[in-house]
Amino acid sequence: MLKSIKTGSSFKEYSFVSAQKFSDVSDSEIIKRVSSGEIHLFEVIMRRYNQRLYRIQRSYISDEETIKDILQQTYINAFENLDSFRGESQFSTWLTRIAINEALKYLNKEKRYSKLQLLHEKTLKKEDFQNLGPTPEEAAIQNDYKELLEDVIDTLPPKYRSVYIMREIEDMSTKETAECLNISESNVKVRLHRSKHLIQEALNQKLSETEIFDFMGKRCDMLVYQVIMQISRHINKA
Repeated sequence: MLKSIKTGSSFKEYSFVSAQKFSDVSDSEIIKRVSSGEIHLFEVIMRRYNQRLYRIQRSYISDEETIKDILQQTYINAFENLDSFRGESQFSTWLTRIAINEALKYLNKEKRYSKLQLLHEKTLKKEDFQNLGPTPEEAAIQNDYKELLEDVIDTLPPKYRSVYIMREIEDMSTKETAECLNISESNVKVRLHRSKHLIQEALNQKLSETEIFDFMGKRCDMLVYQVIMQISRHINKA
């Protein structure tokens, strides 16, 4: 029989499960214990897959709050359908499919609304669209990338950095760049090509060392808490 969890606990009062203690326990064993009544161990599953599922759903949906809602629904659906998991594929694969289906379901729903919105948008003047700025999230991403690119450009050898800045940032012609640097136009092209290659390599290296679309810490805790509370309320009503 499933054991309920007190739903009156606030987020600050709630005692989270230490997922680290179960690092050597397989998904299948955790699922068996959850199905046997230890629903608090579902937290372990969420902590294992929050990052992956968030990033996957992030590839479909860009709105942060929407992703949190969809991710929460993903876990609710997974919990309610644990009995349907037959072990024919890895649990992680089964859970990922649910996450993707939830994202696609949301997008299909949005498409129905977009047809109505399109009629309204067509009435807007062209200048209205031009005045629309980036969302706070888009602005943050653009700013982070800008800072990262600037750092990488600064690491280029001077002869490549100067050509890259003149051609790509200042939009100077190949001829003008060659004249300014007192080199041939073919040399400008070679250096520009080399600078782009070096920048791409450096960006790849930095990005590989950085957690992209991070979903850890308090955001992870809050999602885990909300899902467990919903599951507990559902069990208490049953």
